[in-house]
Amino acid sequence: MTPIIFLTFANDPDAHLGLLKEESRRLYGALEELDRKEYLKLIREESAQVKDIFAAFTKNKDRIAIYHYAGHAAGTKLELEAGSGNADGLAKLMGEQEGLQLVFLNGCSTKGQVQGLLDAGVPAVIATAVPIEDRKAMEFSQQFYEALANRRTIEQSFKMAQAYLETKYSKSVEVVMRDASWVGASDLDSSMDMPWGLYVQKDKEQDILSWKLPFFRPVGLPQDMIQYIGKSFTANRYIVLVLDEMCKYNPDIYSQMVEQRGEETVKKDSKHFPWLVIENFPWPIGSQIRLLRFYDKPNVERLEHLLSTYMITSELLYYILLSDLWEQTRLSEQKAEWSHLGLNKSDFETFDFLAQIPALYSAVDKAGIPFIGEFAMLAEDLGNAESPLAKAHQFLQDLRGKIKSDPPSADLDKLCMRTEQAVSIVLRSAAFLARYRLLTVRNVSIDKPRFEPLAYELDMGPLNATQGTGLNLYQDQAYRRKENYSDSSSVVMVSNEKNLDKSLNLSPFIVDKNTFVRVKKSETTEQDRLAHIFLMGWEDGEKLVYTAIEHSFFHALDNEDDQINTGMTQDDFTEGRNLSEDDFGDDFGMDFGLDEDTGSDESPRVFQILYDQYLLCKNDLAQ
Repeated sequence: MTPIIFLTFANDPDAHLGLLKEESRRLYGALEELDRKEYLKLIREESAQVKDIFAAFTKNKDRIAIYHYAGHAAGTKLELEAGSGNADGLAKLMGEQEGLQLVFLNGCSTKGQVQGLLDAGVPAVIATAVPIEDRKAMEFSQQFYEALANRRTIEQSFKMAQAYLETKYSKSVEVVMRDASWVGASDLDSSMDMPWGLYVQKDKEQDILSWKLPFFRPVGLPQDMIQYIGKSFTANRYIVLVLDEMCKYNPDIYSQMVEQRGEETVKKDSKHFPWLVIENFPWPIGSQIRLLRFYDKPNVERLEHLLSTYMITSELLYYILLSDLWEQTRLSEQKAEWSHLGLNKSDFETFDFLAQIPALYSAVDKAGIPFIGEFAMLAEDLGNAESPLAKAHQFLQDLRGKIKSDPPSADLDKLCMRTEQAVSIVLRSAAFLARYRLLTVRNVSIDKPRFEPLAYELDMGPLNATQGTGLNLYQDQAYRRKENYSDSSSVVMVSNEKNLDKSLNLSPFIVDKNTFVRVKKSETTEQDRLAHIFLMGWEDGEKLVYTAIEHSFFHALDNEDDQINTGMTQDDFTEGRNLSEDDFGDDFGMDFGLDEDTGSDESPRVFQILYDQYLLCKNDLAQ
């Protein structure tokens, strides 16, 4: 059953709290994506009265998991609109709710209500021992719910909110308090550095402190839809069935698989189902699944492309976490170390990206709040040798070691089927990526027409294909206009394109090659205006080599046409050369006159910024 978070707010015209509306907006913003994805249901009442609270609990009996109050309060009451709410009556109401996990009373001096709530049966209460200042109350609750929304436990979220306030504020006398009767500093217990406390029933400590919000819906596709897919496909059947897991993270997908005819829900033609898998994964993964549609015969070529799908999925997951580790290290004072940077080509060819996920996630988790909390489940499954994911991973790694040196020739139909099953398990473990969007952001400019609010115009586009391979930038100027922005010249991951301030920059690990075009628009081709994605490969001397994703992982290793490097100049780039002049070796003793110093006319290295970022990352992660 989908849990409910019930947010209530109550103001007083005679003792107005100016930030109460802002607290409502921020808490809603922290939780709205989970609400939209149907992992939880959010109820918000901004002018709460006693009758509203009772009506919500009655209508949603045993479904409300968290009750939050913000406004004026005291040890015996909540100052609701149109009258006070007596603490004893509210405790009795909440104690009867079997699904309730936490009551959060974000008002002044609410500790007096704690024992009554615990005695009534409420497992945990967050309350205050003294009057609290309006801004700190807002920021404390915002940090708590943002941590909770990022797969932190109740205990971890509480500690994160505490740490935030302790880091941001020093001791000071506040003037706007959430206690209507508070008149001056003489009433404030100055010995209390942190007024919020987390109070838990002793016999429920372990369960309640480790409680988390759900990160997916328990049900994906209906059973009849699963059977429909099984009957519709032979090759790639298990790949298409990944939709079952993807729908748990993005319920919008299922609505594209059916149509409503009157009161009847009818399945659509299954021929477009593979494209739903492709377009709801980021393009590095989607590009590989697209290739599997062309290599659908049981042969070595299909095995290679199945393995390539596994490899590039693993590579993308690894680079997302590595980017997050670097981000957390830069934001916090805690130094993180990661030794797997600076691979040469030989090491890169055999590197087990997926095997690094548990340790890498652990490092991110210690450094701060992971950008994608679902990685916790992936890391846990990989660490369990008996899990389907761990078994599929081992099978694919073994096959990967044999495919080049000793390609199999017998029972290829069975081997291809088993490999497809293993790859589908890996894709299922990465299905949470369906709730995120990968974007290329080339430029950010300020837009401020007269008498209109400041906004930012982003030259950006989604890195998810739709019925083709053309990754076009957004052309709708209204959509490109945003209230906030992300880093430019970057590939970023977001959970909501409307909130670009909450993004994870994946550069220099994942790049849009055409972002770095530095020629006049009149000289670019349509191909230059599309996104062209490359993943970081290996170090080669003082440059990095990146590999394209248009073909298989193995093809990109062996073909320079699928590679770019940070030593390329602007001329190399615009003329289609992947190699610099130094890469050609001996010029037969002939002086062609090209080594002369050209001064300011020398063509710049177009990807130099990526190499500089890479060196900075190595330094930050103690390389």
